[in-house]
Amino acid sequence: MRILFSTVKDIGHVTPLVPYARRLRDLGHEVRVATSADEGAVAALKEAGLAHAAFDGPAPDQLQAVMKRVDELKGEEAIAFGFREGFAGVAARAAMPKLQQTIREFRPDLVVRESAEFASLVAAEAADVPQVGVAVYCSEYESWIAAQVTGAVDQLRTLVGLSPDNGHAQRSQRTFTSFPPSFDRGPPLPDRPPSFRVAPEISPRHTASALQPDWMPAGDKPFLFVTFVTFGTVAGRSERVRNAYRILLEAVGSLPVKALLTTGPVMPREELGVIPDNVRVEKFVPQVEIMPYASAVVCHGGSGTLLSTLAMGCPVVVVPLFADQPANARAAEAAGAGLAVFTHDADEIATAIRAVLTSESIRAGAQKLAAELASMHPMNEAIAEIISIVGK
Repeated sequence: MRILFSTVKDIGHVTPLVPYARRLRDLGHEVRVATSADEGAVAALKEAGLAHAAFDGPAPDQLQAVMKRVDELKGEEAIAFGFREGFAGVAARAAMPKLQQTIREFRPDLVVRESAEFASLVAAEAADVPQVGVAVYCSEYESWIAAQVTGAVDQLRTLVGLSPDNGHAQRSQRTFTSFPPSFDRGPPLPDRPPSFRVAPEISPRHTASALQPDWMPAGDKPFLFVTFVTFGTVAGRSERVRNAYRILLEAVGSLPVKALLTTGPVMPREELGVIPDNVRVEKFVPQVEIMPYASAVVCHGGSGTLLSTLAMGCPVVVVPLFADQPANARAAEAAGAGLAVFTHDADEIATAIRAVLTSESIRAGAQKLAAELASMHPMNEAIAEIISIVGK
């Protein structure tokens, strides 16, 4: 069987597809992953041993025009514009020709797309190839996105000779998700079948040893893992994001804790300002090495970091900035696994951290959510379901 995966270049979108693609490849199926020739995406696929089928990205001036407008707008209006004119607009139109060529030459039995890659949604239907989706967002945000991009997707459909369908193909697509039922907030899409829930795959939790790692500060204070690594590609562009780092450092610096801050590869250390004595800064430390020590995790609520943290039963403080992060923050708090702070105020963030560190109910909520995630279908059952869809 031949399976074509399709994704935008961002690592947070590529990564959720990798376990599916790798497992199918290991079972002897022929797998390719279509995405643009971005250095980070290509490196991630190479590391996973997955074949890459390149498609084009938008011209720099087109992308700059979209990002300029996103910067000028605010809140949901900015994100809606970015999805409509960026992901479902210039990016999808640029990807379409080579993606259609790949489908013609590779002749996949199935196309698997992630939530922000829209060219394959249309190209697969035009080629009469069945398709499924892997959700990189929680259900509230998936529903919201579908409503924002209906017109843009209908334009794509017209480009390849399909009739507009007012979003039906996207809403009715069979979807695989690693978000738990307790994260399902807001009304469901009327014509969407139930999602197939797949337990997040996490590395085995290390056992804390008597020999502490270099990044672990000495002492017996509560240990916070503060991670903004999911902001790597944005941090260098946005003063708002750089300021968020500084506010978080101010909040953590005021508390009787010790903390590790990971910044990702882009954020210059000098942009952080004064680093408190109780904070250690690193570009990256594998999360599995940190979690045995962590009393809580402070993050902005990117799906990958949030799900892997909650899968380990660790409570969270979520300080969202944009995209799906506010929806994730609301869901985590509603599930009782942490607190959300929507105002970027150091005192309010510090108060939330104190509450999460001392609340037995929140810690119990995080552990309950970890059990819920662990009870979902294992990856091998998801793969069997995918194979059965092709058979049907």
